[in-house]
Amino acid sequence: MFSVAAEDVPVTAWKHLTSQTGELPKAELGNQVAALIQDIDQDGYNDFVIASYEKMAWFRYDPARQSWSRYLIEAGLPPGSLEAGGDFCDINGDGAPDVVMGAAWKGNGCLWWWENPYPHFAQNTPWKRHLIAKIGGQHHDQIFGDFTGEGKSQLVFWNNTTGELYLAHIPSDPTALWEPKVIARVPVKNGHAEGLAKADINGDGKLDIVGGGWWFEHVKGDTFQAHPIDPEYEQSRSAVGQLIKGGWPEVVLNSGDGVGPLRMYQWNGTNWVGRTLVEKMDNGHTLQIADINGDGNLDIYAAEMYEPGPKDRCKSYIFYGDGKGNFRTEILCTGIGSHESKIGDLNGDGRMDILQKDFRHEHRVDVWLNQGAGTRK
Repeated sequence: MFSVAAEDVPVTAWKHLTSQTGELPKAELGNQVAALIQDIDQDGYNDFVIASYEKMAWFRYDPARQSWSRYLIEAGLPPGSLEAGGDFCDINGDGAPDVVMGAAWKGNGCLWWWENPYPHFAQNTPWKRHLIAKIGGQHHDQIFGDFTGEGKSQLVFWNNTTGELYLAHIPSDPTALWEPKVIARVPVKNGHAEGLAKADINGDGKLDIVGGGWWFEHVKGDTFQAHPIDPEYEQSRSAVGQLIKGGWPEVVLNSGDGVGPLRMYQWNGTNWVGRTLVEKMDNGHTLQIADINGDGNLDIYAAEMYEPGPKDRCKSYIFYGDGKGNFRTEILCTGIGSHESKIGDLNGDGRMDILQKDFRHEHRVDVWLNQGAGTRK
C-alpha cells in the first residue's frame, strides 16, 4: 500500500445497518448489479435503488421512522438483461428523476428508461419502461451531463466490447427512439472499456468525460477528442475530483472486473503521472470520491467484491485526503463484498453516508451512516 503521512486528518465514526439483521429491507432481486442514490419521491431526502440482471427496486426513506421501505421499479426482464451502471435524469421534464439502465450480455444491446410515477407511488406496481435504443453490444455504465455545452443533459454510454463511446440527446418526445452517435473509439486489449465519470478536466468551463483509462474533451457539435490517461487500465472504475488543490482535478482508477492496483493520476502540465494507493485490488468494482469527513478536502472510497474476489479477505478502504495528495487510510470493513457501492447523504443530516451492496455472495445491502468526524487512532 502507498505510504503517506496524514495522521492528523480527521476520520469518521459510522453506524452500520444491514439487511442481514433486518435493519434494512432485503432487496430480493437475485445477483445485484447496480446501485444508485437519488431523491426519488422529492421529499428532500435521498432514496436508493438496487438492480439485478432482471429486476429493480427502490428503497424509500421515511425520515419520521428513520427507516426504508422497498418499492418496485422493474418486475422482471428476461434473464441477463441489465448490466452494472445506470444513472438518473429528469428525462420527460416533469420535475422527478427517471432511471436509465443498459443491456447485459443477453439484453439485445438495449438501453431503457423507467418513468418515475411521481407523485403516485404504489409499492408493488412497476414503473413504465421505455426503449431508448437497440444498437447491439453490452452497455456497462451510463452517465448524464451537459457535455456539449448546450444547457441541457445528454446521455453518454459505452459499447463495452467494441470500445465505442456513444452520446445521445434527449428527444422532444423521449418515449420515441433516441439517436445515439459514436463520439469516440478506444482500443480494447484486455476485455472491455468500462467506467464513466465527469468533471471539467481542463478548466474550460465544460464538463468532460472520463472512462476506460481516457478522458474525452468536447470540440464542437457532437465531436470529441480522446486523450489517454492510462489506456492499459481500460476495464476499470473511474472517479475524478480535486484531491490536490490547484491545477487539473485528479483521476482515480480501480481494478473493476479484475485484479490490479488502485491508482491516482495527477496532471503535471504535460502528462498524467500515476501513483499507487493500493498494490492489489481484487475485483475492485467500487470507487467514489467525496468529502466524507467534512473537512473541506476530498476523500476516496474504494472496495473489493467478495466473489469474484478475495472472499473473506475482501476490503473496503477510505482514504481521507488532506488536499495536498496525502491520505490517512482506514479499512471500513473486511469480508463484506462491495460492488458498485455509492456515497450520498442517506438520512438528511448533511453528512456523506455509504450505500454498500454485495454482488452475489449474500445478496446483502448495507448502509454506513456517517456519525461525524473525530481523531481516533
